[in-house]
Amino acid sequence: MRIGYWAAQEQHSMPLLLDSVVEAERAGFQTTGTSDHFHPWWHDNAYGNFTWVWIAAAAERTKKMHFMTGVTAPIYRYHPAIIAQAFASLDALYPGRVALGVGSGEAMNEVPLGFDWPRTGERLARTEEAIEVVEKLWTGEFVDFAGKYYNIRNAKLYTPPGVKLPLYMATSGEDSAAIAGRHCDGMITFLSPDKVGKIFSAFDRAAQESGKDPSKLAKVAEYKVSFSEDYDRAFESTKFWRATEIDNVFSSTISDPRELQQKALQEVPDEKLKESIQITTSIEDCIKPIEEYFKAGFTRVYAHSTSPDEIKFIKEFGKKVLPYFAAAKAATA
Repeated sequence: MRIGYWAAQEQHSMPLLLDSVVEAERAGFQTTGTSDHFHPWWHDNAYGNFTWVWIAAAAERTKKMHFMTGVTAPIYRYHPAIIAQAFASLDALYPGRVALGVGSGEAMNEVPLGFDWPRTGERLARTEEAIEVVEKLWTGEFVDFAGKYYNIRNAKLYTPPGVKLPLYMATSGEDSAAIAGRHCDGMITFLSPDKVGKIFSAFDRAAQESGKDPSKLAKVAEYKVSFSEDYDRAFESTKFWRATEIDNVFSSTISDPRELQQKALQEVPDEKLKESIQITTSIEDCIKPIEEYFKAGFTRVYAHSTSPDEIKFIKEFGKKVLPYFAAAKAATA
């Protein structure tokens, strides 16, 4: 039962996120997940931080904090060889503290750079091919790779990772879960505990068919919460994520955050937002939902706070939630 902190690069400035991750380590968090976007999900008061730069700065300011992207998309804007090089270099600076999360991406991160947006099947195929490229390059050997989407010719990472870097894949359907099971050390999803049965089955089945033990692979959850003693303030802070509740938004061709914001305001009622993000005036209310994730089979839960006072959330969570799960873990050890 491992609980991580989530650093939302779209909602907060880089300095605030640096302060937050330092406070998170002080509060008892040992791992941080962080988004990797070009455009944010919302236009007003949003940010477009470059995650790889932030990870280096955050690792430098913390002592043992582990970092994972949630997620880096090897579709167009990032060539998989450059992803392999970047994360190998991060590992050289901060050994054993970096993991790569990959996924099939969103139009808002690729189309602004002049690329067309492919269908889901092609995006998944690109992601699977990219994973193969990354893992081959991480061996430190010369690599030739002739794929449908990527070609590598006598490429070698002269600064390879010192250890095998953990590699996870974002999943929201059975096809992506199967790819994660075949190739990765774990899967990441935003789905709630009552909606993961089929993707867990697809992930476990693919892992077993690939000769892996599913019980040794990570199942990672992103759990959204907004905390404030003032309920209205807590709810107001969730509105930044309204566009993520648009139907089929992850397959959307919309790339302009202004358009996403306008569509969300028209199509996503407050009630739907309240159902997708826990809004609470008591930090202890986080305990039961997190327990539900673990009961469903998740091995790690990242608390993605969209609280109006992020530092206060971290401090309160560290005082009242993390100790509860630490005690529960010790009791079952």
